[in-house]
Amino acid sequence: MTTQRPMQPPEKQPIGFWTVRAGETVRARTRGALRDIGITQAEWWLLHQISLHPAGADRAETIDTIVHNDTPAAIVEAIGSATEKGLIIESDSRLKFTPEGQQRFARGVDIQRMLQDERMQGISQDDFATTIRVLQRTIENVGGDAWHW
Repeated sequence: MTTQRPMQPPEKQPIGFWTVRAGETVRARTRGALRDIGITQAEWWLLHQISLHPAGADRAETIDTIVHNDTPAAIVEAIGSATEKGLIIESDSRLKFTPEGQQRFARGVDIQRMLQDERMQGISQDDFATTIRVLQRTIENVGGDAWHW
């Protein structure tokens, strides 16, 4: 942390504060890096799902899978903008890469690897997995529900 002011020990810190700050910071960094290669975060989610389905991703299933990351409107908008940018085509309700989309996805993979390496500095895989499990349990403990593919 760059903040030099004294803080309470971690066990006395509010989890909600830190999860919000982590989410804001990670999203801002990710969106900025993806913007540098000409795609939005929602377009990235879309391209990633298409990459998992070489014969094309079913439009409705793709929306259903990634809608948990944002709103239905944002995902539909990403399909439209990715189509307008020439990254994907839609045929018979299947979403497929264009050659440009395939290249942009490959650049996005490199960006995402770099970002994950950056985020993991000083954090072990075990600590990362524990953090995810703690956050999942916290959500469950307060009556929430969350899912991520």
